[in-house]
Amino acid sequence: MIALEFKKEKRTGITLILFLTGILGALYVLLNFKIRGETLLNMPLDPMDILLTQLYGMIMILNMFALIVTTSIAYSMEFTGTAIKKMYVLPVKMWKIYLAKFLIIVTMLFVAILLQNVALAWIGSTKLPQGQFEVGELVNYSVYTFITSLPVLSFMLMISSFFENIWVTLGIGVAGFLSGMAFATAGSNVKLIHPFIVMFKPAIEMTAQTNVNTIIVALVETIVFLALGIIISEKKKVE
Repeated sequence: MIALEFKKEKRTGITLILFLTGILGALYVLLNFKIRGETLLNMPLDPMDILLTQLYGMIMILNMFALIVTTSIAYSMEFTGTAIKKMYVLPVKMWKIYLAKFLIIVTMLFVAILLQNVALAWIGSTKLPQGQFEVGELVNYSVYTFITSLPVLSFMLMISSFFENIWVTLGIGVAGFLSGMAFATAGSNVKLIHPFIVMFKPAIEMTAQTNVNTIIVALVETIVFLALGIIISEKKKVE
């Protein structure tokens, strides 16, 4: 099932979009540090905090929009021409198709984040003051940003499986981005119910230290949205 879905996602450009997102993110951090490197290193922050937090903001936005677009496409192609109706007659469970889509997008997101962090690793090992680059801290932060991206992925895929009109799904994604940006700096922890704010969390902090509570919330939301998406994919009736 995963192999079949991978062919479909590849044909619709989903895998390419996420791969290019990783490349663009890597090029952005390299160019940004080349232009602003001295200014950044003169900030009154730890060099690793500068490397990770000051460059992640734009990377996060690239990744977020890539997730909005790819998850919207993931089910739009199934609803186009009522192709999904034909799949109901096949000896395959719809929840397996949904889970395969989820796993493929998760994997490609991981690849994108890996490419971006390879660029950060190169900057850290060559541009930071001697002995200031810490591989372990980069790995921890990479995992942190990956996990905090999962709620948006699972939420948007769930929305995509419910609404047949791709523009509705895209609209919800853009609304999520705008509202997340507006309320990301709000003081209450209740805001973490919003999946987009969870993804914004690492970008608005001045330290690269991971937040255990944020990680727990991100994992719980991912599981909840994934479960709801699986249920919707099984129960939804296409007109």
